[in-house]
Amino acid sequence: MIMKHTLFPPALAEDVERRCRRHGIMGRIARGRFFLAEPQYRTLFWWRLSTEGGAPLSSFFRRCYLRSSRRSGLEINTPSLGSGVIMPHWGRILLHARRIGSDLYVFHNVTVGHDYTSGIPEIGNDVFLGTGATILGNITIGDHVVVGAGSVVLEDVPACSIVAGNPARLVRRIEPDHIARMIGY
Repeated sequence: MIMKHTLFPPALAEDVERRCRRHGIMGRIARGRFFLAEPQYRTLFWWRLSTEGGAPLSSFFRRCYLRSSRRSGLEINTPSLGSGVIMPHWGRILLHARRIGSDLYVFHNVTVGHDYTSGIPEIGNDVFLGTGATILGNITIGDHVVVGAGSVVLEDVPACSIVAGNPARLVRRIEPDHIARMIGY
């Protein structure tokens, strides 16, 4: 079996692909420039390299991530962040979870983290987090979930659902492809 060598971690390549796909950006250099043009994506770039890149340069990449994080307001503290992350607006975003699945769509002023009593959340695949959403505690957000803007989620959320409010309540059930149709990614 021949191993294909890639310069960047596969998750980073998928982040770039998903970000550029909708805008029709072609070519590696154009995609790289488009992806790194915004502070939140530069921070994600350095975080991916510091956690998934090669060991010899990981401390350098970590310093770059920390510097970029202070500038962009994006703080990632999770052992597993899936590929295909979309952040259309930059601003304060805190992602502190046990695991975050692939195809995360997150707006600004979102907090995912510790409630200081029970632990940190786990977030499934294909999740949409609206502006100002807060997800706290040892809870599980299922796959294909929309969390409405300004919602405070303190309890488990089942897959294929929309939740909103403070505290968040189930608004309705949705189809698994609802988010892809809704945002066009």
